[in-house]
Amino acid sequence: MTDDPGMKDMLSFLVARDTMHQQQWLAVIEELGGYEGVLPIPNDFPQSQENRGYSYAYLGFTVNGIQPPEGRWSQGPSLDGKDQFSIRPHAPQGEKPSLGPARPGSGAQVQQEK
Repeated sequence: MTDDPGMKDMLSFLVARDTMHQQQWLAVIEELGGYEGVLPIPNDFPQSQENRGYSYAYLGFTVNGIQPPEGRWSQGPSLDGKDQFSIRPHAPQGEKPSLGPARPGSGAQVQQEK
């Protein structure tokens, strides 16, 4: 979507780094015995305390009401066989934060320090 060589170079670099990160995660999972042998991660946290409402939900952001694309990550059985993946629209949780003024000398605009 751009003709700028610098932008194309940066995007090409970022995609390459994403490939490496994906490969690293897969290699670690393989090294640990495959996903069948190591899930859940972390295995020292009691799953009974996990907020199960989010365990298998793909939290998608919608634009003009269009749902995120369906895929293996968002539908069908989970890889650990404990539930089904689902798509849920992401919504803000909790209350709107009440932020205090910025600290003087923090680099904020003068108007933000009041």
